[in-house]
This record gives sequence, C-alpha cells and structure tokens, in this order.
Amino acid sequence: MRKTTPLTRVEKTAFVVLLLAAVALSVISMVTDGGGDTTDGLFELVVTALFALYLWSAAAGTASLGAALVLSFPAGLSHPTFLAFAIAALCVVRLGTGALVLGYSATLVVAAVAVARQPASGPSTAVGFVVVAIVLGGIGLLLRGAQARGEQLGAQLVRSREREQAAAALERRRLAGDLHDGIAHDLTVIALHAQLLDDPDATVRQTAQSTIGVTARNALGDLRYLIEIAADEESPTPGFASDPAAAVREAADTLTAAGYRVDVHAAPLPRAPRRVGVVFARVLRESLTNVLKHAAPGTVVLTVRADETHAELTVRNALPAVRREDIPSAGTGVARMAGLVREVGGDLRAGREADDWVVVARVPLG
Repeated sequence: MRKTTPLTRVEKTAFVVLLLAAVALSVISMVTDGGGDTTDGLFELVVTALFALYLWSAAAGTASLGAALVLSFPAGLSHPTFLAFAIAALCVVRLGTGALVLGYSATLVVAAVAVARQPASGPSTAVGFVVVAIVLGGIGLLLRGAQARGEQLGAQLVRSREREQAAAALERRRLAGDLHDGIAHDLTVIALHAQLLDDPDATVRQTAQSTIGVTARNALGDLRYLIEIAADEESPTPGFASDPAAAVREAADTLTAAGYRVDVHAAPLPRAPRRVGVVFARVLRESLTNVLKHAAPGTVVLTVRADETHAELTVRNALPAVRREDIPSAGTGVARMAGLVREVGGDLRAGREADDWVVVARVPLG
C-alpha cells in the first residue's frame, strides 16, 4: 500500500450513486423532521457530502471527515459523525496509502475512546462503530486486491500482445531473410546470365540458357518453401545442400558456369553436425551472390577446413576496380550471414584484404 489506487469506472459509478442516495435521504430527513434542529440536519448533510472528496483525494476526504469529527463533539453530534467516519474505512483502505490508513486507524481509536466516555453512549456504542469500521475496511481491502489483480491481468495481456507482435516481427524478418538468401540469389544469377544471351558464342548462349532454367526452377522451389513456411527450424533449407562438401561443389559449379576460375580446398568434415552444413550453405549462397554481383573477373577461392572443435569456411574473391551499379544491392547480406553464424555459436569476419574481399565463417562442431 505504498501508493494510492484510483477507483475503477464501475466503482466510481457505484460510489456516486450511493453518495447521491445518501444525500437525498439526508435532505428528505431534514424536510420531514419538522420539529428537529435544522443546524444538526445541515451538519449531517455536510458530513455526508464530504465523502465526495474521495473521488479526488483519499487524504482530503479523510482529513475533512476527521475535522468534522473533532467539531462534532462540542456540537453534541459525535454519534452520527463517528458513524460516518467509521464508514469511511472502506474508502480509506481501498484508496489510501499505508500512512493514511495508519493515521486513520489512530484517529479512529482516539475517537472511539472519546465516544465510550460519553454518558449517553458508553463502550458498547464505540465498539459497535469500530466493528463497522473493521468490516468495511476488510471490504475495502478485498476491493483493492481485486483492482490490483485486474491491473496485473491487464499488464499480462499487454505483455502477451507484445510477445505475439515480437514473434510476428521475428517471423517477418525470417521470411525476409529467406527471400534474401534464396530468391535474391537466384534472381542475381538469372540477371547476370541473361546478359550472356546476346553473346555471339553459341556455347556461351546455351550455357546461359541452361543456367537460367535451372536457377528459375530453384527459385520456384524456394517460393514453394516460403508458401509452406509452417516447417519447423529443423526442416531442410530450400535449395541448399546440408553437406558442406556438396554445398562447395554446387557453388563451384555455379561460379564456373558464370566464367570464374574456382580453386576449391575442401577438407572432409566427418563429424560435422547438420547445422554446420546448413550454415555453411547459407554463407556460401550469400557469398556467391556477392561474387556474382560485385567481384572482378578472376579466381574465387573456396576453402573448408576443421580442427577438433571448429569448422571454418573461407570465400576469397578479387574486388573490381570500380563498383558495379547495374545490379542493386540491399546491403543486408553480411549482417544476415553474421546473424546466422551467431545463432549456432560461431563468428563471421567479412572485409577487404588488399585487393580481395574475404568472408570467413567459423562454426563450433560440438
């Protein structure tokens, strides 16, 4: 109870209705009691109306009722005012801080002692009013607990929606990554080989046509996979060989068909987990796309080696003297590769070394 807890909309509505009913009863009592003291009736009406302050501030309402209670003793109106103060226990416990509840309780005890000493009332009346305060305070505590549980439930629902939104965003990023890794690569290969369809050499044209056909079928397969994205994390990666050696051979064949010389240095990885092959295949595909987009004509070196704990893939190619602008780049490839490698506990380096561009992916075997 370190802070005040405002009324809910339902509680506020019920409070206003009950308060208006109490004020109306006080007015009716004043009108019908023709022989009574009008001053006493007005005082009781004011005390009743003071409960409205709880709609704005529990401290203000309690302080006002406490002041009215003090004034009621000289006026001989301590009984109805003390009853109102006891009823206020519900509002104090429901709305107030721990300090306010403590101050209210101390005031209640002092007032009870004062009422008990009055000849017209005695201890039984004071005890009865205290019991009323305890019962209503318990109800206020129950209402406060229900309001706190409602807030917790609301916070849980918000967190649940945030988790769902984060999961949806992650799935969208995953889908975008798969599009980049698969479809973007295939479209790059098709675009580059389409430029060879006008080559005067019939062999070059035939090779380009064949490569375009194979790549287009791969792209359709990737699209089919993305449509059936319900596959789990362990499902085969579309268009990729999960064996590192096979992935290197596929990359070498594609580069050779595109006119590059390829040097392959691939040591066998008999203990390589499947995830190593999948990650290497994705890194190879992204690196292959970058070579086809940006590399200068020449030799591409593909190296796979391993020690007792890690496997390492290296792709090295010559950089062009002038950056190509005819095929646009999304600029997300290296970040995607690094993210994929980190997911399996590895690390990736990509950057310029002299006149070459070098990508090194190191992945744990365990």
